[in-house]
Amino acid sequence: MDKSLTKNSLISVGITCFNAEMTIERAVKSALAQDWKNVEIIVVDDCSTDRSWEKLAGLTSVDPRIKTFRHNVNKGYPGALNTILAHARGEFVAIFDDDDDNVPGRLKAQVKRILDYEWKSKCNLILCYSNRNVVRNNQTEVAHVAQAIGRSAPEPHGQEVADYVFGTDATPGKTWGIFGSCTLMARRTSFDAIGPFDEDFRRCAEWDYAVRAALLGAHFIAVDQSLITQFKTSRTHKAGIIPLEYALLLRKKYRNYFTSRGSYQASRFIARSNFHGNKRNYCRAYFYRAIAYVSSLALLSKFAHRYFASCKSKTGLTR
Repeated sequence: MDKSLTKNSLISVGITCFNAEMTIERAVKSALAQDWKNVEIIVVDDCSTDRSWEKLAGLTSVDPRIKTFRHNVNKGYPGALNTILAHARGEFVAIFDDDDDNVPGRLKAQVKRILDYEWKSKCNLILCYSNRNVVRNNQTEVAHVAQAIGRSAPEPHGQEVADYVFGTDATPGKTWGIFGSCTLMARRTSFDAIGPFDEDFRRCAEWDYAVRAALLGAHFIAVDQSLITQFKTSRTHKAGIIPLEYALLLRKKYRNYFTSRGSYQASRFIARSNFHGNKRNYCRAYFYRAIAYVSSLALLSKFAHRYFASCKSKTGLTR
């Protein structure tokens, strides 16, 4: 691929906004500050009840690159993403969150990563992420760096990524990590090939999107730098048992996929294990993980094989 064809390409920066009056200006300004010159910024307000829309009106009046759209009813995060994709004209589309800060070189770094990988792999269905700095609620210092999937070779692709999302397998040797729609960039053609985000998933929409992309054979790559500072916030859609409900709904959507592998019930136990692990209730997490392995001979076999292979390696018994 001739990289000169894309040096002046239009990039659409999409920002979803919901009740973000305190942070939306920071997010939009970090998009305006990108050192990629040819950009359009599409902000979708998902029926905010605070002063977000007024803040956006003020920003739009001073820079013609900003285009704003407002939902009359709250459609949730995937609905806002779909509105962005419906209006995006760029060759590339990058997603920014309404409460994050992005380094000025983010777009350029991700375009370069995509082009380099396209040339190396001859693949044209690629999702590109990046590492990100994570700042916890009401803090100012970076708590940790969240490392992205595919940040170095060998980058995972295809069905193995779906298995990783569901927690049923992770091919040894591949560079695994997090996804994070707030760091996502892809060609517009890749978004078109995968299709719209599933609006039934107000939570886990990015997991569903990754699974669908994986089952189409997509490659998952990332820039091995922290291009985003993510400010963790607590919101109602993240509270209580809601994340587990959507994780189970995700398994239900792909029930035929699991049934063909004899692991549907096991995948549901893994979802419960992950939920309790994230809540730091480790006893319940280990309990559900154990039930998952017992309920699926395929998972138990994989676990046993890798466990004994690891033991042999540590004791020098490998051939």
